[in-house]
Parts: sequence; structure tokens; C-alpha cells
Amino acid sequence: MKRYISICFFALFILNAQPGFSQKEIEIGGKKYLEHKVKKNETIYSLSRQYNVTQEDLKKANPGMNTVLKTRSRIIIPIKEKISEPKPEQAISKNGTTEPEFYFHKVSPKQTIFSISKQYGISADELIRFNPEIASGLQIDKVLKIPVKKVVPEGSSVKSTTKDVNAKFAQQGPEAGFLSHTVAAGETVYSLSKKYGITREELIRLNPGIENGLPTGAKLIIPQKNLSHAKVKGLPASPLLEKYIVQKGETLFSLANRFGVEVSDLKKANPSLYSKSVAVGDTILIPRPQTPVIADEIKQPAASEVVVDPFAEVERADCNPIVGANNQKYKVALLMPFYLQGNDQVTPSNLKESVLLSKINLGNNLVNGITDSLAVANGINIDQRAEGFLEFYQGALLALDSLQQNGMNIELCVFDASSQSMILALLQLDVFRELDLIIGPVYPELQHSVASFAAKNRIPMVSPLAPTGTYEQNNPYFFKVNPTREYVLEQTANYVAGEFRDKNFVLLPMNGNSNTAEAKLAELGKQKLLAARQFSTTSNNLYHEYSFQKQGLQGVKPLLDEVQENIFMIPSDNEAQVSVAVTNLNAIAESFNVVLMGTSSLIKMKSIQTENYHHTRLRYLSPTFVDYSKPLVRRFVTRYRETFLGEPTQFSHQGYDVTYYFLSALYRYGKDFRSCLPQYPMELTQMNFHFRKVTPMGGYMNKSLFVTAYERNYDILNYGTLVPNPE
Repeated sequence: MKRYISICFFALFILNAQPGFSQKEIEIGGKKYLEHKVKKNETIYSLSRQYNVTQEDLKKANPGMNTVLKTRSRIIIPIKEKISEPKPEQAISKNGTTEPEFYFHKVSPKQTIFSISKQYGISADELIRFNPEIASGLQIDKVLKIPVKKVVPEGSSVKSTTKDVNAKFAQQGPEAGFLSHTVAAGETVYSLSKKYGITREELIRLNPGIENGLPTGAKLIIPQKNLSHAKVKGLPASPLLEKYIVQKGETLFSLANRFGVEVSDLKKANPSLYSKSVAVGDTILIPRPQTPVIADEIKQPAASEVVVDPFAEVERADCNPIVGANNQKYKVALLMPFYLQGNDQVTPSNLKESVLLSKINLGNNLVNGITDSLAVANGINIDQRAEGFLEFYQGALLALDSLQQNGMNIELCVFDASSQSMILALLQLDVFRELDLIIGPVYPELQHSVASFAAKNRIPMVSPLAPTGTYEQNNPYFFKVNPTREYVLEQTANYVAGEFRDKNFVLLPMNGNSNTAEAKLAELGKQKLLAARQFSTTSNNLYHEYSFQKQGLQGVKPLLDEVQENIFMIPSDNEAQVSVAVTNLNAIAESFNVVLMGTSSLIKMKSIQTENYHHTRLRYLSPTFVDYSKPLVRRFVTRYRETFLGEPTQFSHQGYDVTYYFLSALYRYGKDFRSCLPQYPMELTQMNFHFRKVTPMGGYMNKSLFVTAYERNYDILNYGTLVPNPE
């Protein structure tokens, strides 16, 4: 009998190679090096991590080193000088004042900013304050300055200063431009200065005696510079609001993107924006954005300490994170269609558990140069249809590596789920009843039995790719990552009504079935736009319907504004009709200011060149957007290149985002994290998850969408993120 699928592994066999230090030590030009023999699959990146040196140092030590290392070749590794760990000491500054007393700590493998701050009983903010270079990440053997924690005795200057502050605030109060802040456990001068946007020196000047520590419960005076004192209903507790005057060309969505906030928060801070758009000269309030969790940086607070959590203001009362060391092993299944040979012909009765759980190493890459329908990796036949799902799997591996480095104990089983018979066989295994999370299957037609199993056994199940299917309607344990097409089209219509209500708007109706989703988008967009204009002073004569197929190019020009933007909306995904419209719009764009509003399906049309979308300034709503200027994205791309010797695709990003988000929620809240996800923001590589229940007794769907914009300078920008209102 053939070895039918499955992959089950309990650690990251690709990423966690341990360094060996038995290599020969040599000396060249007075400098010491280790001689290393390259093993299979080793890269410059993996060696830099293994030996704690930079990739630049490796390349300098080995001139002419290729990006792909040759197995069994020999390279030299520069040896760093070791720094001794001095005892706590106290320094005297140049002006004669006493500096804080410090310990010195050398970073060990797998340590994080949080684990080190926890070890010494200080906050992560304090650690970064005295070691600002670690804000972008820790390096093994890096020596850090750890401030010695001092206990403030009763009757000290800080306590007496607290009384003075209370008296001072009573005299001045908010009318004089101040607010009062009660110190919470774990807060520092540094964290408060960041929170309120003032300098550390100014905070100390207003509150003398706090530079050596903040006693819990102390009251501080905080200046409110250029801030509104109004509290806006529905916003997180005590947000600071900044006044801003709208400039020419700015819109609600461009302002949200500029200030890093959500459109919904702008509307809450400025209720008038629910019924009108922003105008030049308007003074609006900008809420300070909440800092999301960044992937690779989840933290677990110790039971003995209270940590000031950035999400404390938005989490519900029943969504408290797990406290203390979380050593629980979490079992997760990943069901991907790898199309391994023979699996499409099996029946559940002829498969044994030992075969289903046998280990298979798919390797890092598909072999280059394979042109037929099958590719071979490490001797295993890989169907070409599985390429995207292998890329998803690779992204998931990088997420797992990051989570393991953060201390999460994960047992991951990966199975081929390309046939219903295989899935039914897998569900008979005891390991499936012990799972904490199921990711997959991919195709809705294969999800039914798994969704029923997950609901019966109360196991969260994630549909990682498909926007189709309706299992979330009645399964409270089901999560749909990509929103349905109907939801995206509805939000597109809402965007049109909100963003273009005062613009010259031309709807390009398309021939075809009036019951299609695209036809419904055209009608819904028209209804919402005209309804919004009832509350506008702009003339409704700025709405037109025009057909290039019937009326040609010249007839549209009298309808256009020679100065302002002219918005054309194409609701169709018929490639022939879209091609005609885009060709005409390219000609118009030479003389008029044109914006093309469409759907993400337009960019998949092979007969239309991408540059045409830049000329016509295409916009559409999509659940994904990759911003390569983000540090997280750059780190992910670098790690992917070094590990898998290729470029990450949309599948790779999706695998990382889905795996990291759901497993970190599992680690943070435990198995029943479902009700916590609506209040669990996180910065990811291409998605922005905001899960909401779709029905009272059903599951959850991600309702976050990016506004993607093609610009004439060939930039592709994110014009804002549309998220659902809080429930």
C-alpha cells in the first residue's frame, strides 16, 4: 500500500537548527574565526542567526560568497569578543547629578524584551528607554543596562509631591489646560510621556520627584496641549483628541490613512461626518490611534505583576488574558490540499492510523526547472495545483517559528485535505478530538464534515482562504478570514456614497444579467449615492449614466468637469466590456482628472495592462494590502527569502497572518477565544482582522477592507481601512 498523506510534526524542523560549536578556531590577520562546513539547506541568514553575527560580517569575512551556499563548502565565521557582566554600579553624570543604578544583562537565545523585563521586575518601556537600540529587536549576547528598582519609602518626596499635585490640580484643573492622571501599577515616566505626547523633562518639571520611580496611586498633572477636552461617546476610555484643519484635496479616507486611525473613529469623534463629507477649512478632531499588537511580539504577563496592557481599554470584561507563565501545549491541525499521489483514490476503510500519522518532509522548495504537471521535492511528487498551498504552508512555518520563540508550545499536525474520503478518515483519529484549533480545509465543498465535527467538539475552525460557503451562518465555532463578495460589494457602494457624494459621478452600466452581483452593485451604489446627496448642497446634476459601447467617446466629454475629479464606476467583471471602458477612460485621462472605481477582479484581467489602471487611477476595496514600507513586512520578506530561497506570494503572507493571528489569540486567551477576537487588533503583513458575528447563533467573518488606489506615478497606495463599528 502506498504512503498516503499526512504530515505530522511537533517542532519546526526547518527553522530551529541548533548551532554546533565544535568547529575549528583559526586566526587570520590577528582576528579569530570559526571554520564552518556548510550543511544542506543552510543559508547566510540561518548562519547569521546561529552564530549571532550580521549577514554583512559574514560577507566581509568571505569575499565572493554566493547568496545560495554550496553544501560542504567551508566558510569562516568572525568571533565576537565577549563582554563581561559587571555588577550593579552607579554613575555620576556630567552635571554632577546621580544617574540611576544599573545591572548589566547579556541577552541569551530565545529571550525577549518582555521576558527580560519580567526577570528584573521592570516594564518593557523602561528596558527600551535605557536601551533604545533594542526597539527594533534583540541580538544574542547584546549587553543591556537594567535599572535597579528602588522602593519609595513612606513620607518620601514623591508621596509629598503627590499631595502637592492634587492641590495644584484643584487650583488649575482642566480649565487651565491640565488633566489629572492616577498612576497604575507598572507605569513609568517614559510610558506616560509617550502616552500623552509630552517630553520626559516636562512631565518631571510639572511633577517633581518622580524621576526615580512612580508609586502606584500617585496623581500627576498632565498638560493638554492643543487637545480637546471633550469625551466622545463610543471611543476608548480617555482618548486624546487633536484639532486639525482640513486642507485642499483631503478626504475622510485620506485623513484616516494619514493619521493612522479608522474612518469609524473619525466619525465618532466628529458626529457631523455621518451625514456629510469633510470640506476645506473644516476643523475636525483626530483621535490618537491605539497601538496594535505587532506580529512577533505577543506577551504573557506574570501572575505576580500587573502589566499596563495597551488593549485594557478595548477588551471586554470576560476577555482577560491568561496570566503567568503559559506552558500549556496547544494542538493545532493544518488541512491543506497538497494533492499527494494516490489520495484521490482512497477510502476511509483502507487507511490505518499509523499511515495517516506517518511523517513526511516536503522540503523547502519546489525544484526549479520542472515544466510538466508534477514537480518533485525531496523525492516526493508534488502536484502543480498545490504550489500556492505550499506557499501558504511556508508562511505558516515562519509564524510558528516566531510564536515558539515567544514561548508558545505548539504541536502542529499538517494533513493533505484534497479529498472528502481523506478528510473523513482523518476525523476518525483520536488526535482530532484533542485539537485546540483547526485551520482548513481550503475549499468550502470539503468543509462540511470538518465544520460539523468542530462544532460538536467545540473546536474553533478557520476557513483561511475561500470567501464562499455559508457555514458561518449557523456554526458558532467557524471563522471566515476572507469576507464574502456580497459584503465587499455592499461596502464598495457605501464607500462610493461617502467618498464621492460631492464629486462628478458617471456610472458605466454594463450589458448582461440584472441579477448578477455586479448589477446589484451598480444599483446599490446608485441608490446610496443619490440618498447621500439629499443631505448635500451639491447639485444632483453631477450624477450621470453613460455607455461607451452605445454612445462612443465624444458624447461623454460634455458631462465632465474640467477641474475637479470625475469618478467613473465600472461594476462589471466582464473582461470584454471592461476592456472597452478602460481604453476610453485612458483617452479621457489625458485631458481630464479621472478616477476609476471598480472591484479587485479588474486587476486579474490578463488582457488589460496594469499601466492603464495607473493612468485612470483605479480604486477598489480588498481584504488584503501589502505595504512594503512596514518594518514587519520587510522582516517577513527577508526571513522568507533566506529560509525558502524565493519571493513570498499572497499565499505566503496569508499563511503567516492567519497562523500567527489565531495561534497568538489561542496563546493569549485560551481555547475559547471566540468572543475576544472582535477586540483583538494586530498588525499583520497583508490583512487587518476585525471579526464580527454574522448571526446571533452563528460564527464570525472578517469585515475589514483596505481601499487600494493606483496612482499615476505608478505607486499602489492604501487610502484607508474600512472596519465595522464596534458591537
